[in-house]
Amino acid sequence: RTSTTGKRTVSALPKPTSLVIDPSVIIAQHAAVTGNYPITIGPNVVLHPHAKVSSVWAPVVLGDGVVLYERAFVGVVTGGNGSGDERREGAWLGRNVVVETGAIVEAREVGEGTVVEAGGRVGSGVVVGKFCTITASAVVPPDSKIPDFTVVYSGFERRIDGITKMRPDIQSAKRAMHMKHIEVFRRLMPNNIAKW
Repeated sequence: RTSTTGKRTVSALPKPTSLVIDPSVIIAQHAAVTGNYPITIGPNVVLHPHAKVSSVWAPVVLGDGVVLYERAFVGVVTGGNGSGDERREGAWLGRNVVVETGAIVEAREVGEGTVVEAGGRVGSGVVVGKFCTITASAVVPPDSKIPDFTVVYSGFERRIDGITKMRPDIQSAKRAMHMKHIEVFRRLMPNNIAKW
């Protein structure tokens, strides 16, 4: 028989020194927010189960409407070369960025409406423009600059998404659809924000 008065196990992961979470955020039960530096989570952000936000090496900011799917990771993985000159810029994800299942984002900045598809990896120090797509399993090397409306595919091949670039109505439609997805998540996902 198990006791209901026994001690709870405590996570060995450090809680962030400063954690700012907007009340409209949806955080699933098994999502993890951890680290030594500040983390700011803006309005309408969705963290799915097992999504991880880590500020162990640098601060992290998740802008309005960011969605992190299952096993997605945002933060800086390594702290530098050990010379005491560790990177401190952190990771900043702009409005309506989507990081799909199993993707890793260490980028310094990711612009509005960008999608990092399943298994994609965006290296440390990368600056990604707005409405970009990093396709499934594509890898963006550290310190790269990706212009607005770029599609990265097949390793690190690139092309411009001319339709989205030339049509503001398509950009507006993408924003509207993203907000509808967030409303669906709000109805279907149990929110565990009280834990934080």
